[in-house]
Amino acid sequence: MNIARETYFIYVRNLKAWLGQPGLIISTLIPPVFMFLFIGAPLSGMTSIPGFPADDYDAYILGMIIVLAVVMNGADVALTLVTDMLSGYFDKLLLAPVNRFSILMGTLLTSSTRALLQVLVIIALALALGVSFKGGLVGLLAIVVAATVFGTATASIGLIIALRTKSAQATQNSWVMFMPLAFLTTGFMPEEFLTGWFKWAVTLNPVNYVLVSVRTVIVDGWQWQSILPGLWVLVAATVIMLTAATWTYRRATA
Repeated sequence: MNIARETYFIYVRNLKAWLGQPGLIISTLIPPVFMFLFIGAPLSGMTSIPGFPADDYDAYILGMIIVLAVVMNGADVALTLVTDMLSGYFDKLLLAPVNRFSILMGTLLTSSTRALLQVLVIIALALALGVSFKGGLVGLLAIVVAATVFGTATASIGLIIALRTKSAQATQNSWVMFMPLAFLTTGFMPEEFLTGWFKWAVTLNPVNYVLVSVRTVIVDGWQWQSILPGLWVLVAATVIMLTAATWTYRRATA
């Protein structure tokens, strides 16, 4: 019970710190919202290409926009942790009479909430622009849950970088590592339209499988043959990343 209370208070503190800086909130939303508004419209004519798997290009790229938002969330959460380290606040928490893992869990819960809020804003924008979800209300809720969980997994990567480097510069620049994961996907074009090394890279990128699952629920509904691979990748990535983050955190605070 004590660890739950401690996690809650650390979570609330981190969340208030984030909400108290509107600039940080806006900066995390600008890239995906910009792409949705200014890339979807110019490329809408692609749906007329024979064999394109969607009638609405906004619906097609929505999965990409959601995944991009939660993937980039990982670098932002990590930077917050490094800031606490450099300010000395993190050391004070370690010296306080609290369970050390409540600090980690409070941070991860904050990342989950941030991913959730980002996804809700993007979905609200999509609905306002007339995007329909073939998976219905249940599908929409499933997308929100999956994106939030995936945001936690990617945040674990950012936390590992922060804990290993303890460098604001290295952590801030870690977004460079996240970008290929977000863009080496079928976010803009279906796999059958891709060629060369890009198509090969897409098949190796685990993020693409999650994206395909999200997009399938949006565009086609409950087509399980396309959804299940991404679901298994999501579960495996979350377990592996959370385990790695916990192990790294234990070593860094021993």
